[in-house]
Amino acid sequence: MIVASVLILLLLFLFVGMPVGFAMGVAGIIGLFLEGGPDAVLSIMSNAPFRTAANFSLTTVPMFILMAEIVSRANIVREVFIAAEKWLGRVSGGLAMATIFASAGMGAMSGSSTASAACMSAIAVPEMRKAGYSLTVSTGIVAVAGTLAVMIPPSIPMVIYGIATETSIGKLLIAGILPGLLTALVYCLGIILWNKVSPGVMPRGQAYSWPEKFASLRPLWAFVILGSVVIVVLYAGVATPTEAAAIGAFGALVISAATRRINLKGLYEAALQTAKITTMIFTIIIGAMVCGYFFTLTQATQKVINYIGQSQIPAWAIMGCIVVLYLILGCIMDQIAILLLTLPLTFPLVTGLGFDPIWFGVIVTKLNEIGLVTPPVGLNAYVVSATVKAPLDQVFRGTGVMLAMEVVTLGLLLSFPIIATWLPSFMKY
Repeated sequence: MIVASVLILLLLFLFVGMPVGFAMGVAGIIGLFLEGGPDAVLSIMSNAPFRTAANFSLTTVPMFILMAEIVSRANIVREVFIAAEKWLGRVSGGLAMATIFASAGMGAMSGSSTASAACMSAIAVPEMRKAGYSLTVSTGIVAVAGTLAVMIPPSIPMVIYGIATETSIGKLLIAGILPGLLTALVYCLGIILWNKVSPGVMPRGQAYSWPEKFASLRPLWAFVILGSVVIVVLYAGVATPTEAAAIGAFGALVISAATRRINLKGLYEAALQTAKITTMIFTIIIGAMVCGYFFTLTQATQKVINYIGQSQIPAWAIMGCIVVLYLILGCIMDQIAILLLTLPLTFPLVTGLGFDPIWFGVIVTKLNEIGLVTPPVGLNAYVVSATVKAPLDQVFRGTGVMLAMEVVTLGLLLSFPIIATWLPSFMKY
């Protein structure tokens, strides 16, 4: 009864607009008080929040965020879009596919979906509009393409999942490479099919000569360095995820400064935004920790796991219910909050059923990716709408076809776990 009351109270706090971290923290404190009295509250709150925030692995988060903010302000991804446009622009839907590949490149340099969506909105939407794309199509494609940053390493949600479940962050990041590339290819397939069904919806762009095409590849050195350094040091075991994140942030700073793409004002703004986002994430982590202690005290999680384990429900049916749960939550909650709120229940349940924790991390990340463009709280759609001053409803309408492609990719990842687990299986740590 107390558990149900606390859950209802949490939903009420979220409904009235209380910040997610505070909602979980306050609901958890009330639950602790009802279950264990003031002693339980004082015992948890006296040192647990500090211990949680002082976790060394969490330093990975601000480093990746800083890398994303510097890359976004330095506009390094513009050359990737220009090169992709020159190679693909003449094809029907070529600019849309160029946006997909440029967004994948942005994801490989940042790990932040909102940074990717904001940056690509400013670069790709004007070019697609000049080529004859409608506002709905162009903004929808950019919003969905921005979600690639959630899957392709470095991925902040992957880091949060690894910390919350004590799963290897390095293996999780490497596990996102093939699913991320698969997602990009399926997006391109969706664009081709979209053009077949609705001819002219994505007009051809300008044709370029072969010398112009090859010349467009020369400025990509910054992208190649930043996009590969984190992955290489992680896969080779040269650096821990925290060290890799620091190397990536330092590399982004050095390249941006050396090429004069960022000034002191831009660096200050990047640092300030990093501090704001990091504070928000840490607040959610502490709030989720308080909630987690409450559920541990009541043994609610263990009771649910034992109940399901004693039932005759097939493992894949349970997995299907978990997928539906995440899809529903993705419509109404922030992605980091979803992870921290649900993983104390879903992770032990899924691993107890024999599923691979690395594979489940990829599935949860993919579900979070879908939530970023699902109304009414699809964050990427809001970012794109605000950046290009487009009506929000048009952005959401433009994501519809591409969301169907997300479902295809999700089905492939669910059916063939080896897509996610193959690369990490070769890692030595």
